[in-house]
Amino acid sequence: MRKLSVLLLCTLLCPVLLWGCTGQSADEYAGETITDLKEGDPSAFSRLLDAGLEESGADFVIQCPEEVKEPYLKFLQAAFASIEFEVASASERSDDIYSVPITYTPIDLAQTVGSANEETAADPPSADFTETMLAVLEADTKLVADDPVYGAETTTDLTVSRTDDSFSIAEEDLQSFLTSALSGYMTPYDTFGALYDMQDFLTSYLDASFKGEVAQFALHTDRTEDEAYEWYLADTFDPPADLSQAYVARYQAAMQNLLKQSSYTVGTPRLEPGLFSYQIDVTITPNNSLADAYHEFEQGTYYSIDEASEALVAALEKYAAAPTYGTETTLTVPVNMETLTTADQEGSDMATLATTILPSP
Repeated sequence: MRKLSVLLLCTLLCPVLLWGCTGQSADEYAGETITDLKEGDPSAFSRLLDAGLEESGADFVIQCPEEVKEPYLKFLQAAFASIEFEVASASERSDDIYSVPITYTPIDLAQTVGSANEETAADPPSADFTETMLAVLEADTKLVADDPVYGAETTTDLTVSRTDDSFSIAEEDLQSFLTSALSGYMTPYDTFGALYDMQDFLTSYLDASFKGEVAQFALHTDRTEDEAYEWYLADTFDPPADLSQAYVARYQAAMQNLLKQSSYTVGTPRLEPGLFSYQIDVTITPNNSLADAYHEFEQGTYYSIDEASEALVAALEKYAAAPTYGTETTLTVPVNMETLTTADQEGSDMATLATTILPSP
């Protein structure tokens, strides 16, 4: 009878103790979850990282390399582990639903690693996005350990539910909690994703302009590939006004083939002070074919429009088949809102880049 009384008493007290009779309360479960996040498998931060990549990736054409994700998860875990959390007693909201207040001082990752990331972006360690991100995450993880910067103390209420003999935390609550605790957690990716996306943009712009390779350019400019190809064809291949109609198709084909022989390599951008401002070195071997074709054409004497048209087209076809090049050079191109909006203007930075790649006759 005494045993039965004790069992009944325990049963009555269980709701008050938040399952204390089974050895764990809702707040203890929340505390254990935080400990697991700090010390367990870093993949627990995968959903947070995926959400950040999806949001940041909306601004970029390039994607986060798979090799970068595991080190990024470890970086997030290290940042989370640097925070001290105080778990208060749970309160019952309704049957089997509890609210657990967690008080903590979030780490401000934008402040912790932002300046160092910008210094690195001013002189990137590698032309390869993956290699740079791996180096940056290693350095940023050390910064988190050595010199973290924290924000203002805050409290988050986690919703903890009891089902049968176990507890769980609402996934939306958990992700909101992690986002709050790890303020600015996408700073490394945002900084260097923008940097290498700009490199990809300029490469795609030149490839579309000179070679008619428009797929990547279409992605960067929110065009369809058909629209991007129309942009490529517009104006560039219009024949001289007095060219005989019989030679127009040959002229356009020769010009397209000639431009495709252009040679350039877009280097890694360097971040400049200010909003959306980069310096990019473009290594160029000038394609002198157009200038040489016109020079050869101008040496002749022609007695009819048809004769001149035939000679011009023949010269262009000759140099398209066997292009001539100048001495390799490197041109530093500023890329910012001004250079992009004035790209089609004579004398602009982008126009200078184009005429360095393909000198005009």
